[in-house]
Amino acid sequence: MIAEITYPMALIASALWFSAAFRYFSFQQLAAAKVLVPKSARQSPVFLTTAALARFLGGMNAALALLSLMLVVLWATESTLFSNSIERGLLLLVLAAAHFSQFIFNVPILRNGERQGESYWYVLSGPMFFIFVMDAAQAIISLIAAIAQFAG
Repeated sequence: MIAEITYPMALIASALWFSAAFRYFSFQQLAAAKVLVPKSARQSPVFLTTAALARFLGGMNAALALLSLMLVVLWATESTLFSNSIERGLLLLVLAAAHFSQFIFNVPILRNGERQGESYWYVLSGPMFFIFVMDAAQAIISLIAAIAQFAG
């Protein structure tokens, strides 16, 4: 019963979060770059390079959003593709790893005191705080759903 509920919930949550990340990093890349680059360096070529680089992150999030959405459609149409609980658990583990990877690399920045002069960014304030918390929450949601699949 729990496995039947957590699977679509985790997929829908992932689809929404990865879609939001795709939109932010791909279409609001200058806003994303402002979070990462201090005001004093925004006239530097590094600022536009960082903004362009943010689009790569957007592209990866687009692929993960598409995967999540396709899995929701397969679930909703009762397709036999990925209908096995072990297969679903493995897919959820991959999504958990994707969310976790976007969370964990902020931890060393946070532990080292966040922005240090011209380097790094603030993790506990602004958009990065929301991203940091949501990536952790999404990783936990997907992991719990994966465990439920393996147990069920």
